[in-house]
Amino acid sequence: MPEIRVEIGERKRSYPILIEKGIKEEIGRLLTARYQGDKILLVTDKNVRAYYAEVIEELLRKAGYEVVIYTLPAGEQAKSFKYLHKGYDLLLEKGFNRDNLIMALGGGVVGDLAGFLAATFMRGISFVQIPTTLLAQVDSSVGGKTAINHPKGKNLIGAFYQPELVVIDPDFLQTLPLRELKTGIAEVIKYGLIADRDFAIYLKEHKEAIFNLETEALLHLITRSCAIKAEIVREDEKEKGVRALLNFGHTIGHAIEAVTGYQVYNHGEAVAIGMIGAGRLSCKLGFLTREDLEILGDIVRLYGLPFSCRYGEDVEGLFQTLFYDKKVRENKLRWILLERLGHAFIKSDIDNQLVREILEGLV
Repeated sequence: MPEIRVEIGERKRSYPILIEKGIKEEIGRLLTARYQGDKILLVTDKNVRAYYAEVIEELLRKAGYEVVIYTLPAGEQAKSFKYLHKGYDLLLEKGFNRDNLIMALGGGVVGDLAGFLAATFMRGISFVQIPTTLLAQVDSSVGGKTAINHPKGKNLIGAFYQPELVVIDPDFLQTLPLRELKTGIAEVIKYGLIADRDFAIYLKEHKEAIFNLETEALLHLITRSCAIKAEIVREDEKEKGVRALLNFGHTIGHAIEAVTGYQVYNHGEAVAIGMIGAGRLSCKLGFLTREDLEILGDIVRLYGLPFSCRYGEDVEGLFQTLFYDKKVRENKLRWILLERLGHAFIKSDIDNQLVREILEGLV
């Protein structure tokens, strides 16, 4: 099966990403080879539970584990102190300790909340990711970012905490709503734009196979995205430098999510708008060619992702929200821009009036 190793500093902190059609059926065997405890908190959400939680629970029980299921509401509302504390309460009530394990079965919200729960319960217990959405499979399940949201901004409270194992099965995507598939594709597009022009062109040429959920296309999407992310995380685990490139489109995207109360756009839709904005900014500054900007726009449009956002307030409110971004240094925004398709870089000294003009063009 395709396997990608995420090497984090000392080898003992490295872990595999296992990618294979049907691999979810092997979860009991995969876990017993790595985990000697007896209890697992299976964190999922209401939507995923209806399809997969009982299947995974049964496989784990057959492997000899005691399983406790913690079901979150679906959506960003679950990434909050409220549901974090409910998780702590359940862990304590059921007698979990440092020798036990938390497993995330779901999308990015489930993975982020479960990961932060694992990072902070008894100063850290083992953690496994089984992502069920394309967004989680190609992005949020890899690299150890865990967090909850704050009303002022997304993912402002969290920790870097690596999983022991990531198990990715493209079969989970068969039950994924089209809108959720598209939000994952936004992150896949990001990888091509920042690191692999050929991959970006592949996306432009293989829309039908991807939307038809053809196994070969899905495995290529997932494997190439994870490989790009693993390489960047290997170089910079805690976003001191190059890892910030993974946030292309996210500065504006996170601000859009925040000002619309996490109710209007899902993550990928907001990031798509953010990538359009960052691409236009790159072009305005003389880095990205008009031709490459048009290719960027063509790919976003091809997958039915938005170019602009509905925001009824003054653009100044959106502009000020940008400064809650975690990449801000000394009250200066650090922008992820494109020099060309497949090559991103970080730039800080951008005139705020130009940024406002870009935002006006997006609203």
